Amino acid sequence: DVRVRQAISYAIDRDFITKKLHYGFSKISTGPITPGSPFYTAEVERYKLNLAKANQLLDAAGHKKGADGQRFSLSIDYIPGNREMHQTIAEYVKAQLRKIGVDVQLRASPDFPTWAKRVGGHEFDMTTDSVFNWGDPVIGVARTYQTSNIRKGIIWSNTQSYSNPKVDELMAQAGVETNPEKRKALYREFQKIVAHDAPIAFINVIPYYQVYDKNLHNLPTTIWGAAAPFDEMYRK
Repeated sequence: DVRVRQAISYAIDRDFITKKLHYGFSKISTGPITPGSPFYTAEVERYKLNLAKANQLLDAAGHKKGADGQRFSLSIDYIPGNREMHQTIAEYVKAQLRKIGVDVQLRASPDFPTWAKRVGGHEFDMTTDSVFNWGDPVIGVARTYQTSNIRKGIIWSNTQSYSNPKVDELMAQAGVETNPEKRKALYREFQKIVAHDAPIAFINVIPYYQVYDKNLHNLPTTIWGAAAPFDEMYRK
């Protein structure tokens, strides 16, 4: 139920995560395309913290609070390692969802293969994850939302089983569109729909930093970052 997914997203304080838990080193993520991409748009539902709205949505979805104040239970997995980006956020989400009557149990994985098998096998309720956009939405974004990419046993495919024919259509059109402005418009609509459908509660952009010598020039600072060619870099 989209209302349940939206409610969960409204219960998360992204300002607190980025400014307090991440000490200001990360920035808020608003949708499936990272702000560093030329195809990014901020014109989407932002899901700012709103516990009252979250409660209203859950009530409307038929999940009334019981005598104990609970609505239902969920588990949340997280990628082992990189505590700040995964375990800390999972622990925070557990505390936040308790405020709207959702009981969350943390489910730790002893290693990455265990986590990947659970999530790739669609054997989870919620999980933290980090997915790269790479240099173009066709490469790094479409894989997470295409109906045709709902595949079991493969991590970083469409593991949340999200399916929206309009989104499939927009991604297919944008993937072959050669006019930059028309392509941006297609991806703008795509981002709005995905943000509304909330198959993912977008929280923060992964913070990356490049350290380089001040005498180096023409460094790769595009969305490809350090994965870009260094053939045009030079030293003065």
